[in-house]
Amino acid sequence: MDKIVENQIHTVIFDLDGTLSDSAILTMAAFEQVAPKFNLPAPGIEAVRSAMGHPNPDFYYILFPDFDRELIFNMGQIVEEEELRELPRVKDRLLFPGCRELLIRLNEKDVRLCIASTGDKPHVYSVLKETGIEELFEEVSCGYPDKFEMLRKMTKGGEKNGYLMVGDMKKDSEGARANGILSVGACYGYCKRELAEFDMYIDTPFDLLDIIKIKRGV
Repeated sequence: MDKIVENQIHTVIFDLDGTLSDSAILTMAAFEQVAPKFNLPAPGIEAVRSAMGHPNPDFYYILFPDFDRELIFNMGQIVEEEELRELPRVKDRLLFPGCRELLIRLNEKDVRLCIASTGDKPHVYSVLKETGIEELFEEVSCGYPDKFEMLRKMTKGGEKNGYLMVGDMKKDSEGARANGILSVGACYGYCKRELAEFDMYIDTPFDLLDIIKIKRGV
């Protein structure tokens, strides 16, 4: 954690995959079911985590660079369908430790919570619902190729003071910077300080409370 935000934060916008959710767990569960049907090896979970953040089908091409692209494209579509079937089985392991408690704490303090994810709508809403955090978010935006347009619409092109973007990828920090929003990198998730270029970083979810000046105790 690097510094304290001077402005009063009223809205925190979270990325989902790699920031709140360890989505590689879900994707690996789907790969284990689907890859053998295509005579393909399931990739390791660290490889999946490293490829997270790339849009589909590039995500699958990165994991399987030496195989026919049409084959990988078709497999990827089935993997996404399989993820929805596997979600109820892995839902209790998906959220990074402390994230649920952080969201509840922010909600209790009347901080407005939003999601800005490049994931598709079925994935995003299913993860939010199955992990029991859907009702904590006032606004959910997903399915755009980058974060710029999502964040622009969320702030309605107006005053940016009071908004904070929490993410794990460079596209999160770039989208926030382009919209004049402060950004925080979630290093407890997939964020790598040397690559992401956020304004601030946190090593645990609860470090965010210190940044926006909310006491950790009740």
